[in-house]
Amino acid sequence: MFVAGKKRKAPPSGARTAPSARTRTNTSLSAASSALKATEAEINKWYLLGTENARERQYRTSLDYCNRAIALALNENVRNARLYETRAHVLHKLGEYKRAMDDAKEAVIIDGNSTAGYMRIASILAATGKPKDALDVITKGLKTVHAQTSGYTQMDIQRMSIERQLDPTYVPQVDYRLDPIQQLPEDLAVLVLRLLDTRMLAICRAVSRYWMMLIDSVPVLWSRPQFTSSNAIQELMCQLPAYVKPRKLLSRQNHNIPECILRHVLEKSRGSLLSLWFPDGSAVTSVTVDALFGYRRPRLSSIDIGRTAIVSETLINRVLNWTLSSQITDIRLPYRSHIGNEAMEVIAREASALRVLDISGCTKVRVKHMFKAWNSVIADAQGSTALEKLYMNDHPGIPELLVYSTKYRHFSNLKVLHMAIRDQGVLSMYAGLGPVMEYLQRIPNAQIPFPGLIELNIDGVWDTTIASQRFESINTALLISRCRLLCSGLRRLSALDAAFVGAVLLHASLTDCFSTLQKLHLTRAAGLDSSMLWTLLGAHQQLPLVSLDLSGCVAVDAPAMAALISRCSSLVHVNLSQTPADNTVMAELTRIMSADNATGLEVVVLDTTDITGAAARDFASACAKRYVRTRNNKHAHHVWRLSLLDIDNCFSIGSDAVAIVRDLLSFMQTRVLAAVPN
Repeated sequence: MFVAGKKRKAPPSGARTAPSARTRTNTSLSAASSALKATEAEINKWYLLGTENARERQYRTSLDYCNRAIALALNENVRNARLYETRAHVLHKLGEYKRAMDDAKEAVIIDGNSTAGYMRIASILAATGKPKDALDVITKGLKTVHAQTSGYTQMDIQRMSIERQLDPTYVPQVDYRLDPIQQLPEDLAVLVLRLLDTRMLAICRAVSRYWMMLIDSVPVLWSRPQFTSSNAIQELMCQLPAYVKPRKLLSRQNHNIPECILRHVLEKSRGSLLSLWFPDGSAVTSVTVDALFGYRRPRLSSIDIGRTAIVSETLINRVLNWTLSSQITDIRLPYRSHIGNEAMEVIAREASALRVLDISGCTKVRVKHMFKAWNSVIADAQGSTALEKLYMNDHPGIPELLVYSTKYRHFSNLKVLHMAIRDQGVLSMYAGLGPVMEYLQRIPNAQIPFPGLIELNIDGVWDTTIASQRFESINTALLISRCRLLCSGLRRLSALDAAFVGAVLLHASLTDCFSTLQKLHLTRAAGLDSSMLWTLLGAHQQLPLVSLDLSGCVAVDAPAMAALISRCSSLVHVNLSQTPADNTVMAELTRIMSADNATGLEVVVLDTTDITGAAARDFASACAKRYVRTRNNKHAHHVWRLSLLDIDNCFSIGSDAVAIVRDLLSFMQTRVLAAVPN
């Protein structure tokens, strides 16, 4: 109780006094301010990292940093429009338009003067086919944002660009001083135009009068007509021909070339044509052939008539009689049923330097007459022609070719031989392999017919579906082994649908060439088991395999496949669909992706296998890390990327694992096929 006139007693020395209320308030405010500054500094650090990665186009990494910054800001109740603007930009680049739109709207709500937010909303609307809505948004933004705000000028430029898109009468003004072809010397411009195919040349003719006059005045540009550029699906079909999914997509496309374009190309070539090509689906008449000989007789180096090109027998004979010369090196006449022995005699007599010959499906061409025709040209019966590539797919004279080649040396220089069997009707025309096998048994030490063979295609030769009453397919595997086609030095072997070959014959066929193979496509091979594969591997520590297709080989277990893959550091394409492949195989594929000295896988097909989601995630993570390493390597010739990953119908992979795999591989634009089964 306070008593007037009395002094308070002083506190004893050494005693602490309690702080006042004002002091306690100032201390708490100071601590809160320090914590807020630390939080803002942390948010700013993640924001700067996200902006820097976005500038370097590392959008996935930038998205992670932006998510961290926004999550921290939400926890501390910090509202910053820049965070949402940056994340909207990153999501827009990744193609996630809905999330990008939500972030851009949030930035506009937080800051009404967010020019980046308005521009991002307008860009997304324009990209999704809504230019009118984009114009309304950008116009509203120009009315809302102050004219002195940073980015106001860019908004006005975007508005004018959208208005031009909506104006049907707008014609852009062309500055002819910027024409690159006119700026270059004429010889350099011709070198640039020679890099284009025929379709692009036809388009370039419509650019300007100068381009049309230049292209029409140089016949060399039309000397090698090409109507299709490289197609990723076609490349995939060549790499893994047993993979049928891209084939269905390709069959829907139409590559028909109008006759007027063919005639135009032949007219513009003015007799300087070097490559005559009638694409599949094209219809050729006598008017088009007249244009070929209208200026002068061309000195062709190759003739290629597509399988489905509509060309009559008279026109083909006319082309062969007028264009064949000693300079021609490539003749392709696939599935021309009217081509007979007379045409082979003309080719053998006139095309002395022929290197490539395709007579697939030409059932009227007898192999016996082929040997007679070339026998009259070469010096003696043991001489050889210059032919290096021979395509005889779906030809009934395949056994005759092998038997005659063991006795005569006419085609001993062959490096590429394709004799795939896909049409049972053609093979039923042959009388059987019994006499052939009896003849080979009388020659126990027959010479190797093609000692320098590098590539061999025997698709369907070992398949039971070609068995018939007149074609004894039970002897085909023995025929291949007895003729010793799979000799030492073979690099590329394709034997699809090898379901009928036995284990003994298959082992005898692969023993000599297994250590040199770079391409091995052996599908549905019931005779290929784990013990044989271990025997073939033997003491080989490294194999040069680049493309491997063992789809449907159910007798090979996962450890044997893993051992094979572990010794192939140069693998690029792998197809192990419908096999017992499991996580041990996936672990080896992941190891290859993690190794710096490996080439790097580009196509991986593991359809209907026993791999799990964890193994798929590890493989995708290794691929993502390898992509980052190769992209940051300045000395790399090209940036590696995984083109296709097929893990379809893998029952052990769940939807969450598929989502993670897609997310890890999305930034390298990998096509992931992974339909999760019910």
